[in-house]
Amino acid sequence: MARICARSMLPLPRVAFDALKGGPCSVTCQARRGRCTAGLAGFAAPNARGRLPFVHPLHDQVLAFIDDPARGTFEDLALAVFAHQFDCCEPYRQYCVGRGQTPLTVAHWRDIPAVPVQAFKRTALSCGPPERIFLSTGTTAGPAQRSRHMIPDLRLYRRSAVAGLRAFLFPDVARMRLISLIPSVDQQPQSSLAQMVAWAMEEFGDNGSGYAVSESGVEFKRGIDLLRAVERSGDPCCLMTTTGALLHFLDHLHARGLAFRLPHGSRLMDTGGDKGAPRRSSRRGLLHACWNAFAVPGYFCVNEYGMTELSSQFYDNVLADRFAGRHRKRFLVGPHWTRTLVLDPQTLTPSGPSARGLLCHFDLANAGSALAVLTEDVGRAGDGGFELLGRASGAEARGCSLSAAEWEAA
Repeated sequence: MARICARSMLPLPRVAFDALKGGPCSVTCQARRGRCTAGLAGFAAPNARGRLPFVHPLHDQVLAFIDDPARGTFEDLALAVFAHQFDCCEPYRQYCVGRGQTPLTVAHWRDIPAVPVQAFKRTALSCGPPERIFLSTGTTAGPAQRSRHMIPDLRLYRRSAVAGLRAFLFPDVARMRLISLIPSVDQQPQSSLAQMVAWAMEEFGDNGSGYAVSESGVEFKRGIDLLRAVERSGDPCCLMTTTGALLHFLDHLHARGLAFRLPHGSRLMDTGGDKGAPRRSSRRGLLHACWNAFAVPGYFCVNEYGMTELSSQFYDNVLADRFAGRHRKRFLVGPHWTRTLVLDPQTLTPSGPSARGLLCHFDLANAGSALAVLTEDVGRAGDGGFELLGRASGAEARGCSLSAAEWEAA
């Protein structure tokens, strides 16, 4: 199997590959408080797809922190990951040096330079040979402008995705029947969302779980049959869907006068906004429609916000709060290994309380690619989370463009 250079993503001869294994993650990481001293540790056994996962000791520290927040602090791990990425990812190092921000000068996670999301379309952002490469849908700019998220160690994405689902969608149950209107990973192997749903099926799916979608779209009859089986069983289920597919399904049911009384405890997860939707719908309108069609109350309807460029997801707080005995407004919240800043679009400094701004995410599970990602999404900080308001446009979009231009200049 050809070896790949982590910086150029070109095939390497064996001797050069061996030298790379010994090397680049050494000087800077050691200088940064001695956190990353093991170098590029090497490669584990091939996975099911025949790819060699890139294993670094820092990944194990992040995995331990995902499992147990007492196993470290976000601050220390974020600074260690920054030092690692500065040392091992040449394009990112050049960008940081151009900004005058290095592991020797950055003392707080908030000051770690964020990669503009556009960089994932133009640059190989990876600290090692990728075990998997996920692609964005490319619906806005076409297939040639799809983001590529190169993940050297798939354990990070899997552990983060499963732990996030457990915390925000399944806080009260170990398993239940899952029905997906999201394509399978066999249908869309380059989709990070399809992979997340596949892991959800493995970790949380009970007997009777299944997909109701094909390459041509939602399989309405299959979906109806699966939901009728849930009604007959008396056991709750979880419907996992894109918002667009959900609206198609709701319209199909409404046109035929069909509705379900799903068992108590049934829930719904939707994601993706209006992409592929037959029409626009407010959040309030969608929750009302889900109650009418499925008898699933709003506090069991969880919106998921994720990006191809991130390894962690954000979820509506309603279900987790309900079972934790908390009462607060609906916001998107992330797990303890993430942080989100709302930045002023002109200055890219933190916005004031309740002010609109660009969302900038810090994700420790992105230890092998880019810890900090500046998005083109606009939001507002809330009670321990944020509200998603839409995509940047006009003056707000100029902040994204300036950041992307700065990346290109580096």
